[in-house]
Amino acid sequence: MRRSNWKTKVIVVIAFILSIVLGVVAAMFAPDVWKGLVGFGTFAVMLLVLVFILVKVLHIGRE
Repeated sequence: MRRSNWKTKVIVVIAFILSIVLGVVAAMFAPDVWKGLVGFGTFAVMLLVLVFILVKVLHIGRE
């Protein structure tokens, strides 16, 4: 029987929500011309960084 790796899925969802919040906060403080780029850029970078730290560095979600 195959084991479910639910911890990794939960980590990705938490990282996704945190990166959305950080992207919105960054866009609020950006000038009007750069709001979209700053918001999306922060979202994408923070998602990658959070998933990398949680899975690779802290080894959460690995058996």
